[in-house]
Amino acid sequence: MKEIISCSRRTDIPWWYYGWLQDALKAGSVELTNWYSNTQYTIDLSKDNVHSIVLWSKNYSNFLKDPGLLSDYNLYFQFTLNGYSKSLEPNTPSVDDMIIQMRDLAEKYSPKQINWRFDPIVLSTDGEDEPTTKIGRARLNRFEMLCAALSKFGIFRCTISFMDLYDKVEERMKRFSFVRLTDNQKIEFAYALIMIAKNYGIQLYSCSQTNIESVIGIKKGHCIDGEILTELFGDRASKAKDQGQRKACGCSKSRDIGKYDLKCSGNCLYCYANPKE
Repeated sequence: MKEIISCSRRTDIPWWYYGWLQDALKAGSVELTNWYSNTQYTIDLSKDNVHSIVLWSKNYSNFLKDPGLLSDYNLYFQFTLNGYSKSLEPNTPSVDDMIIQMRDLAEKYSPKQINWRFDPIVLSTDGEDEPTTKIGRARLNRFEMLCAALSKFGIFRCTISFMDLYDKVEERMKRFSFVRLTDNQKIEFAYALIMIAKNYGIQLYSCSQTNIESVIGIKKGHCIDGEILTELFGDRASKAKDQGQRKACGCSKSRDIGKYDLKCSGNCLYCYANPKE
């Protein structure tokens, strides 16, 4: 069975390491390090071995300018678009630019090849584009604006999650004022998101968050979904759970080609992949 390639949970390769990715595809393989055993291993990127490549990014401008060797592969796009202020996502493109990118991807490929990620959800005053004291309402307003824009392109999948406070994330977030939500508050907020999404025909999915999966209107997410990839591209893809991911993750088995030492320069405060700073 051909493999699904994840590119990548570990860093935003399409944005910051696009040349590196093209070189790896040209070479037909990539060498990585197992961080636990400090051993080297190789992932075969030849077209005969790859079922599809799942790209994760906040910025597909490099790809849209020149797909390069990615044109030879089946592609699925995980596109994170939150619409936060620069204080939380300092180097992310403008919301308008990202909406245009989403439109261009939908037109050039298919809306079914795009999963919009509205995650992680962080409630704060400084995180919004405009000053506000009604932080929950401001985040819901942003979500509705994005639903209205993206649904026009036929994008009807959206993955949500709430910020996970890993130790390094919590240390980084100390300089930023945000609300620590209880599980009940997360569920209440999720209900509000569902009501908005329904108005635009958008289905919500969770990402590794069992506390909101019980909410009617939210389905358990499979960000890398072998069933969807098989339907899109034919040729059976693995539907087995990826044992390398945390227990709550619903992803199908894939090979991730990212490197934690390929630091993302987006510098989003909530990012769990970047090292502690």
